Amino acid sequence: MRRIFLFLMLCFCLASYAQQLTVKSVAPRPQDARARTNPRDDAKGNKCAIVRVGVVGVDNLVFPDAVGDVERVMSEYVVYVPNGLKKLKYKDNAGNDLGSVGFDDYGIEVNSLESYDVILESGNHLRTAIFTSLPPDAQLKFDGQLIKVSKDGTAMVNKPVGEYSYQVEADGYNRANGTVCLTEDEISTTTVVALQGRKHKVNIEASPEEATVFVDNVPYDDVVNLELTEGKHTIRVTAPLYDDKEMTIVVKDDMTERISLKKADQEVVKHKEERSRTSINVRNAVYSAFSVSMMGVPEIGKIIDKENAFDFAFESSWVCHFAGIMGLRMGAGIGLIKSNKNEKYVELAYNSEIDSLEWLLHVDIPLQIGFSLPFGKYNQHMFNLFGGGYGSFITRIGIKDEVIEPDDEVLKNIITKEKDEIEDHTIDYGIRVSAKIDIGHFVLGADLSQSLNGMGFSAGVNLGWKIYTKKKNK
Repeated sequence: MRRIFLFLMLCFCLASYAQQLTVKSVAPRPQDARARTNPRDDAKGNKCAIVRVGVVGVDNLVFPDAVGDVERVMSEYVVYVPNGLKKLKYKDNAGNDLGSVGFDDYGIEVNSLESYDVILESGNHLRTAIFTSLPPDAQLKFDGQLIKVSKDGTAMVNKPVGEYSYQVEADGYNRANGTVCLTEDEISTTTVVALQGRKHKVNIEASPEEATVFVDNVPYDDVVNLELTEGKHTIRVTAPLYDDKEMTIVVKDDMTERISLKKADQEVVKHKEERSRTSINVRNAVYSAFSVSMMGVPEIGKIIDKENAFDFAFESSWVCHFAGIMGLRMGAGIGLIKSNKNEKYVELAYNSEIDSLEWLLHVDIPLQIGFSLPFGKYNQHMFNLFGGGYGSFITRIGIKDEVIEPDDEVLKNIITKEKDEIEDHTIDYGIRVSAKIDIGHFVLGADLSQSLNGMGFSAGVNLGWKIYTKKKNK
């Protein structure tokens, strides 16, 4: 009986020693916004403050002054306390007093919506090592012992001050080894371990040779000895005039994958007297182009000078093919006209109030019909020739450009006109011929236009990009 009594007394003393807590530090925590974002009211209706009590290895603390539930997160208690609290008491779950923290002793006043840190030291001087692993289903060994990892990949180990080794591993990943140093100054240390996927060499042999290979939606020029991580990967292979092919492979070791594409069905277009046959790959397309035109030119080849106006425009157009190589072109454009001394544009651009020429805004709509001839390998390039009409709305937009002197001979008649005789907008229409060449998606073209409303002859060039193409179904 004496031995049993001594054993029980020893256990009681050890337990009492383990529960002896001392205050290690007390400090404000201004970066913590939880008291403001998730507030609570105390019994007097005032907003509470938050005290975060950090202590390792003690899971049964009770705080009589707490407002509402106390949350336990890792090695920390989150305690809402009343505004102006002077002393925070803490007990064990049996109701035994374990001590208190006097905030006045540290020159701290507890205020509403503010946060504070209290660090307590237990008699066994434990510290916490916190781990976060990627992937979350990894296995953790700490100081030679297997540690349970939660579903979100976190784990917590309590150990005395010292240096410890760890090991993290998971299927399909390279193992990671390291050390964690638990110090006297910090009650917890957080370590994030991101495992690197185990890689294997994968060769992809695609047919035809000009095919493009995408691995997980990333294009590769060289698909010999690709290094891919273990697990599933998506392979997609594309080539002109072939049907795309997509598949999923599972990489477990070095491997070779052979992929052959099937020839796509192409429409055969008959030319005159069936002397030749070809397939037109692009059956309709959407274009976007920027153009520069010289306006009011009396004849082709005239040297650029101050007699001409200039048109800077952006146009989107659509070309639809039908009846073999025939095509219909329509679109819409918007641009700016810089008028100079050309009498056809200067009257519209002239502002008599400030004796100056102004920039003109115009909206242009072409409608043309023509033909397209494919050429090059797989007929991926195209020559286009279209003719038809256009309509434009032109208006003055009030950007001052050139001050007109009263003795300017070219504008003598315009300056003498009454203000109400000069219109600030007009409608133009005429005929237009366009020639364009498609090299892949790049487009180079030229336009010749003759106004039927007295605005003169225009010639210009344009650069563009074919932003969309689609084959015509049989």
